[in-house]
Amino acid sequence: MLNLLPWFLLALVGDSLALVATALPGSVNLKDYELKHSFLIDGQEFDYIVVGAGGGGIPAASRLAMAGHDVLLVEAGDDPNLLSDIPGGAMALLGSNIDWQYPTIPNNVSCLSARDNNACRFSRGKCLGGSTSINYMMYTRGNPRDYDDLGIDGWAWKDVKPYFLKYEGLQDLDELPPTSIPYHNTNGTMKVGFFVDSENSWHSRIIKSLQLLDIPFNPDVNAESQIGVTQVVGYVHKGVRMSTARGYLTRKDVKKVLKVAKRTRCTSVILDENNSATGITVITQNKLDLLGLVKKELSLYARKEVILSAGAIGTPQILMLSGIGHAAHLKSLGIPVRVDLPVGDNMSDHVLPLCIIQADPGLGIPVLNPFVIGTKGVQGVQWLATKDGPLASNGLTDATALINTKCYDFEQRKLTHNSSDCELPSLQIINAFIDRNLLQSIELVVQQSIGLKLDVVRQLSAANVHKALLVVSPVVLRPSSRGTIRLKSTDPTDDPAIFPNYLSDERDIEEMLRSITILEHLAETPEYKAHNASLLHLKFDGCPEYEDDREGYWTCYCRHMTYSVFHAVGTARLGAVLDEQLRVRGVERLRVADLSALPELPRANTAASAIAIGERVADFILNSEEEK
Repeated sequence: MLNLLPWFLLALVGDSLALVATALPGSVNLKDYELKHSFLIDGQEFDYIVVGAGGGGIPAASRLAMAGHDVLLVEAGDDPNLLSDIPGGAMALLGSNIDWQYPTIPNNVSCLSARDNNACRFSRGKCLGGSTSINYMMYTRGNPRDYDDLGIDGWAWKDVKPYFLKYEGLQDLDELPPTSIPYHNTNGTMKVGFFVDSENSWHSRIIKSLQLLDIPFNPDVNAESQIGVTQVVGYVHKGVRMSTARGYLTRKDVKKVLKVAKRTRCTSVILDENNSATGITVITQNKLDLLGLVKKELSLYARKEVILSAGAIGTPQILMLSGIGHAAHLKSLGIPVRVDLPVGDNMSDHVLPLCIIQADPGLGIPVLNPFVIGTKGVQGVQWLATKDGPLASNGLTDATALINTKCYDFEQRKLTHNSSDCELPSLQIINAFIDRNLLQSIELVVQQSIGLKLDVVRQLSAANVHKALLVVSPVVLRPSSRGTIRLKSTDPTDDPAIFPNYLSDERDIEEMLRSITILEHLAETPEYKAHNASLLHLKFDGCPEYEDDREGYWTCYCRHMTYSVFHAVGTARLGAVLDEQLRVRGVERLRVADLSALPELPRANTAASAIAIGERVADFILNSEEEK
């Protein structure tokens, strides 16, 4: 989740990188994604309108357009920026101008050290590619049981697996064992492969030390088993991020047929008297109109269908603004009720307690040393010229582990495998690294990026003066807590009321405590002890001292250092809001193709599932056309 590579150094040299980008051979062309209209016209018609150019929307729109249909893809954001293409720049994208930066409502049992009045931060991509343009690019599909256990016709693993394979273009199959071959495709449009070597010695230490806890090395968590420590492949190709924007929209057979409207925000779905979706209303924003301050309201029409792919936050907001949602909630805002459905319920998100392991220093060069800034600038120029070097890596993030904490023997300090449930991971461990003395001079910048209160940032900074910090994210893969999405008002430009409600179920705390104990054991392995590693015990008002009450301390710690992985699902879920073909119940010609459709979180990073859903909705539509 967090890759705290000194991304702030990238920010310092970012403007210079952008200036020289177009002059270097092979540099990224940020204008790859051109609008096929010079402008949109009120009343304009298309066969299909897809709302949201993210993980699900781009594949859906691209496949429909490639099949010969007149398709408009609507995106509220603009092009991704240069930093989005640099794997090593991922951290700088959180809180940037291509992040929605949604505010949330606190529940006062989680995120108690969040900067904004205990409100958990929530990031989602606001540009072409959506969150695939700002995430950490990890490609994991989840467990077959994630789908088999849904009990929804047509959504078992055998039904969805072909769609993961359809888009996958694995470039490094020869580096995986022969047993991996049946689980992969090398020809798909989304290129995936191994990240460039981070050249950080902690990479091998992490893998070796987890193996000392009898966590097996697993060369391919997308094959027969998810369990183990691995070097995971990611959405990266030739040193560049592979977002859905790059994977689909730069294809020649897509560029010549798909119409893409950027800076165009959908405000509602147009429904006729028979509850059939006939189009959408939008607000467009032209950069040239008074610096983008003039907005134009338009109605656009679909001859066949509308597909919402605005994500687990945006899609329920649009549905409710259109009169589709809880009747009582809509009536309270004066919105005419078209269909009474549980839209916005069942929000589930991967969550973690942000943990810090302090260890002996690495390079230990102060952050403001001009030599370091110059070094990062050289690395940036190297990446622009060759797409290689340290910035083509995502640091330690690709060294990850997946285990079931209930299958860990805490007495023997080893992972066991005594039941079939041990194949179902409950924990994912993700790592990042901060070298010594990098935080002290940029505390306010760090606070802005990670969203923690200043006193917590200063404790981290103080520990970092003489120690390197390993930032460890023990992710709860199947949380029990549930949140909601509601409208704040009828103004479509208002952020919705997001209530994540993390840690409201004590079972999530119990999972976190098991995970932290495993991290304590990890810090006591020989590789870690050789570098004087130990978990950092931050101090929080109202928390007991660690020495006096270990379990009480860590419980309180989890409630303070709660962090999201920004993987929300379930807010327009299959079975309750959608039928088996992703059609909105009670409405004709309206479908959803994003993570809001999944009733449960996959035990994995969610980008893979989002893209598969986009591929699948296109097939649903094209197959239904053939049947007519």
